[in-house]
Amino acid sequence: MALTVAGTSTEIVSGNSDMTDFGGQVAVITGAARGIGFATAKRLSSAGAAVAILDRDEDAAKKAASSLSADGGNALFWRVDVTCEDEVVGCIADVTAKLGTPQILVNNAGMYPHVPFDQLDFKTWRDIVSANLDSTFLCCHAVFLLMRAAGYGRIINFASAVVLIGLQNVSAYAASKAGVIGLSRVLATEAGPHGITVNVVSPGLVASEGVMTSLARLFEHTIPTQAVKRRGEPEDIAHCIAYLASREASFITGQLVNVDGGARYH
Repeated sequence: MALTVAGTSTEIVSGNSDMTDFGGQVAVITGAARGIGFATAKRLSSAGAAVAILDRDEDAAKKAASSLSADGGNALFWRVDVTCEDEVVGCIADVTAKLGTPQILVNNAGMYPHVPFDQLDFKTWRDIVSANLDSTFLCCHAVFLLMRAAGYGRIINFASAVVLIGLQNVSAYAASKAGVIGLSRVLATEAGPHGITVNVVSPGLVASEGVMTSLARLFEHTIPTQAVKRRGEPEDIAHCIAYLASREASFITGQLVNVDGGARYH
């Protein structure tokens, strides 16, 4: 038995179905102008989803949406600061008006500056926590009522391996990502009865533009700890997100999924 997800319908999946089909669904992806966010937007767009690209960098967001549209996708961009409640609420309302009710939310936006604890001032702490944790709350909150009314939704948030390994110089980042895990697990229990799943993806070191610009040196230390001896790519994370966003993942919620090549941290 399968009921198609479109608009405000609910579904139960059994038998044969196609996980790669996101036709009729709307995906909201934050920080989607580049890196993992863009790889995810491309993955879902290629499978039929209408994609809302949210990013602070308007030019990059416009370019990303144009690229997906040129490949036959349905993509629009919004310049939005996801740490600002009014901007998030207004953006989601506009996405809904132009593309339809979101069925998928991917909270990819964030920041990860390396600051030694003795040099970390409270403003920088707040900026990092706001970018990673406050933004996740605001976007989840903005779509939750819409998904609850529809009886269906997939929310994918982002954590990091630094929560587990205690990497130096990222105390604010690690704290914010630990908060994302806690928020997601609680939200999963409240959202589950309404057909909404909430999961967290924890990427390993991935060759995104930001990492390759400032942290590429870390690969020489990270790859030897992995079972899969290569760099992680944005597409590796995007494929996992696509599964968690699919109809087939209806019984997976409140989980932390590591996508790190089987790294063993010391």
